[in-house]
Amino acid sequence: MEITSENVMRSLCDRVPDALTFLIDQHERAISALVVRILAGVGTAEDVEECVSDVFVAAWHRARAYNPARGTVRTWLLMLAKYQALDVRRRLAQPQHPVPDPCVPASDPVVEALLSRERQQALVEHIERLEPGVRAVVVRRYLAGMPIPDIAEDLGIARSAVDNRLSRGRRQIQEYWDMEDEGGGSVENRRH
Repeated sequence: MEITSENVMRSLCDRVPDALTFLIDQHERAISALVVRILAGVGTAEDVEECVSDVFVAAWHRARAYNPARGTVRTWLLMLAKYQALDVRRRLAQPQHPVPDPCVPASDPVVEALLSRERQQALVEHIERLEPGVRAVVVRRYLAGMPIPDIAEDLGIARSAVDNRLSRGRRQIQEYWDMEDEGGGSVENRRH
């Protein structure tokens, strides 16, 4: 089957690899130009290349979310690129290596690594305790880095519902941390 502009999204939904190749051939230049503009001043050529690749990976995974009534395939891809590039820009703009404070004694890197691993495991356990709807939004936003509009579209809910669930998830996770910091164990143990 020959891939055309008319059948590319249907083929992409059917996981036809040539459909992705067609999208890349048709739209890579426009996607790259947008990503270069957004990452100007903070990203390298490798960052741009990786971001563009991530856009097409996202298109592969989110093909079913494309709605022709809301715009062309090109517009949809450019929106994916915009959100992906803005996420990369935010990540790159954050300081990578904080300058140590000379007044604070240096810590043991092994102890720091163990504590960090412990905190990560605790965070995963806290997220697993969230109700499924909240957990789905929290995982997509904070672990997968999905933009909020994409989460709403992916889950078929309003943006306000995504915002509410993120707020509820953050609040519940903070409660879990607070309970642990007080030495009371888990929230479930404290409530019983």
